[in-house]
Amino acid sequence: MFQGSSLPCQGDEAVALFAAGQFGLVSAAQARRAGLGVGDVAVRLRRGMWARTLHWGVYRVAGYGALGSPLKRAVMAAQLALAPGAFACRDTAARLWGLDGLPPWDGRTVDIALRGRPRSRGGRSGLRGVAPGVRIHRLRVADSDVVRRAPLWLTGVGRTLRDMAGCSGPGTSSRLCGSALERGLVSQRPRTRLPARSRAACDERAAPRRGHDGGDGADDE
Repeated sequence: MFQGSSLPCQGDEAVALFAAGQFGLVSAAQARRAGLGVGDVAVRLRRGMWARTLHWGVYRVAGYGALGSPLKRAVMAAQLALAPGAFACRDTAARLWGLDGLPPWDGRTVDIALRGRPRSRGGRSGLRGVAPGVRIHRLRVADSDVVRRAPLWLTGVGRTLRDMAGCSGPGTSSRLCGSALERGLVSQRPRTRLPARSRAACDERAAPRRGHDGGDGADDE
């Protein structure tokens, strides 16, 4: 929202625009764009106008976001914490597309991807302050693989189905594909065969490493 463009107003009015379009959430970077300094943020927290979230530098603004689903709000918070360029993937993208075939969401875990490969395996570069429950993936994607369903960014249906084919059992993959067909999101079943290297990366995700907040250290493709 207002990415790369000037704001039509400043202060709390600008924050209200961000919050209204982001399920009641605003980032520290957006607050600065609105002309609010560290002291201004502290005042709003102290007065209860804002509340901290589990992510460092992401706040919930009182009076906004009541109608947003918990899943969308969780994804929005993670994307604000990891912005720019973060997008939902895997199980989370499938749920955002409304696909049937996955177990009920646990109310905490979201799959968020960043483009490219990590600089060091298991490193925490750029992940500081991300809440536990956010599973970080590094994906090599084409621009067409990532779409925006305002205000969220996520993998498109075809890419999501291909990713899930490598990260889930054949039964789950088949149910997800069938759901996408029934909803008219795809016209035919996408190619779901992935390279063994990609499947191995997905298998690694199932056993997250200890000591990395929000990340699993997986090197996806």
